[in-house]
Amino acid sequence: MAKIHAKRMHARKNLLGLTAACITAAVTIPVAASPAAAESVGASCSIRGAKGRGSWEFVDANSIKNVNLTVTDTAADGHHVTIQLTTVDRNLKSHSWKRHHVYDGKGASHTWTTSATDSRGLKYVYIEVNLMDGDESLEMCNDRSITNPYI
Repeated sequence: MAKIHAKRMHARKNLLGLTAACITAAVTIPVAASPAAAESVGASCSIRGAKGRGSWEFVDANSIKNVNLTVTDTAADGHHVTIQLTTVDRNLKSHSWKRHHVYDGKGASHTWTTSATDSRGLKYVYIEVNLMDGDESLEMCNDRSITNPYI
């Protein structure tokens, strides 16, 4: 019986040692790890006849990269759809970037990849999706602004 008890004690010591090593590794590894890559954020919205989504990565206070804007025409209504990126600078002035159009009718979808830089800062970023009749917006949606973590 003493042998069984000794084996159990030895197993407990090994288990305690292993647990301590795991805790030490868990504490040490994150400190030694390199900084994480920029996290992609995004937004989406939909209206009658259109839906859109956008994603991007904040680079610094003035830039975003890997901007992907996708818009889909969801209705056979004779209207085309658009998507555009909108930013707000440090002085809370908005800037609407190039509007991207899809004219191919219901079910048509397109994605544009780009980047954006503004020396006045990119405090907030969001997308706008429009249902269009020629140059006139019939209906529009936007998603909540995403705040730049560098500002």
